[in-house]
Amino acid sequence: MTTQMPPKYRSLSHLLDTLQPTLQAGLIKLDERWRDNEEALGLLLPDNPELHAFIFTYGQPAGRYGLELSFPKEGSLPSANEALVQEELSQARLLGLLRTHFSLPETA
Repeated sequence: MTTQMPPKYRSLSHLLDTLQPTLQAGLIKLDERWRDNEEALGLLLPDNPELHAFIFTYGQPAGRYGLELSFPKEGSLPSANEALVQEELSQARLLGLLRTHFSLPETA
């Protein structure tokens, strides 16, 4: 049985629609901690919930996203100079960062 998500801001709803195939395939899952927040959502790996991405729209221009990445332990921090918190991301840039963070296939 699938439970209905409460309403999200339009840009987050659009993001969820875009991620639906990846969510349905079980490659990532929604973090229930942000279920009732209209302006944010969390994504995590089903087998490693400490590898997490927090996506938010508050404080962002219309159609833009903020992103905070979490890693399971200090040794797994990105080696590239990629910031752990980024703001004013386009959806395309956000999806690219999520693919990299979760090691998702290019089609995800």
